[in-house]
Amino acid sequence: TWAAFGLVTLALVVGPAFMYMRRRPEDMDLHPDGRPNPFGESPFSGKKPSQASRLALSEEVVWSRKEAMRTRTFWLMVFIIGIASIGVTGLNLHVFSHVTDIGHPPVVAATVMSVIAFMQLLSPLFWGFLAERIEVRKAAALQFSIQAAGLFIAISTSQIGPLYLGFFLYGIGLGGNMVLPDIIWAGYFGRLSLGTVRGLGILLTHSFSAIGPPFFGFLFDLTGSYLFSFSLFILALVSSAFLSLLLRPPRK
Repeated sequence: TWAAFGLVTLALVVGPAFMYMRRRPEDMDLHPDGRPNPFGESPFSGKKPSQASRLALSEEVVWSRKEAMRTRTFWLMVFIIGIASIGVTGLNLHVFSHVTDIGHPPVVAATVMSVIAFMQLLSPLFWGFLAERIEVRKAAALQFSIQAAGLFIAISTSQIGPLYLGFFLYGIGLGGNMVLPDIIWAGYFGRLSLGTVRGLGILLTHSFSAIGPPFFGFLFDLTGSYLFSFSLFILALVSSAFLSLLLRPPRK
């Protein structure tokens, strides 16, 4: 089974990646804000696109890890995403138990998880659309606010209607995590530094994520309920929403 899965992965992922993926938009004759190709030639004309790409990107600001770590923006981003990630991973693992603990059958708990996942799958299209029309930091604040509002509705009662509605909204907000942080990292630190800065940021924010499941479990053992841990998560989301409004592009 695992060998077959590996072969399928090679066929459906690795092969097409080599065939169709490109390193930069310029390699596909795409340029920021619809600008024309400054070199007058399409990469598909037979000329190597990598040289044009390097020249087109040469004027962008480059941040090293040390330089990024000296900025307020970097650490604010890590904290904003990090404290929210504690709750996301904690809730993902414990939401099934919460729903059954308040009296619903396992099928309802499973459906709640499906609602969250389904909305998380669909909503990134909305968040990408919104980020092109308002400041991305405001979109991030809205994302965290919707998550907080949805979770508040979900835990405010044991009735099935508000439960579904709350986690429906929570899933919409959660979908923003798949889009908005990457837009902020790229927009604030530039494409040339995206791998370096975002990679370090993800390393730190994932450290927060690892805390979530055992922390929620510890609080459940301590209180006998998930209400306290989920309430702390709401507080973290509200804090992330407020702090998102304080984000500004760093200056080098």
